[in-house]
Amino acid sequence: MIIYETEINNLDWEKLVDLYDETDMCIGLGRRRETEKIRRAFQNSHQTITVWDSGVIIGAGRMISDGECYGWIHDIAVLPAYRKQGIGQAIMDKLMEGNEELLVGLTSSFEAVDFYSKLGFNKHKTAMAKYPGRSDYLYY
Repeated sequence: MIIYETEINNLDWEKLVDLYDETDMCIGLGRRRETEKIRRAFQNSHQTITVWDSGVIIGAGRMISDGECYGWIHDIAVLPAYRKQGIGQAIMDKLMEGNEELLVGLTSSFEAVDFYSKLGFNKHKTAMAKYPGRSDYLYY
């Protein structure tokens, strides 16, 4: 049975790091096993979702926001074996719930562009980003 959890007080942070390690999300923090950074990022978020199947974390995501004007979706991940089953869409729906009036942005992986387009997100003509290092997502 798939369970969606918004509470993080008792979250097994190592399991979340395992998810981000396996999916290579969260700007590489999972691969580098930076548990404390991921924990602080989730604790400082406006909304969080983790998805579980029989005690195994299979998906996660979070939104940072001021709660009034803007929100930004980050770190959406679903284990490959669970993709194409509506879990990613459910994560997004739960993060968007109550935030429909916000301007919500996100940066998509190359593979997920069509997924986000189907959810109503459009490419932004003037979005810019400054990464802490080089990124394949930036024009130089």
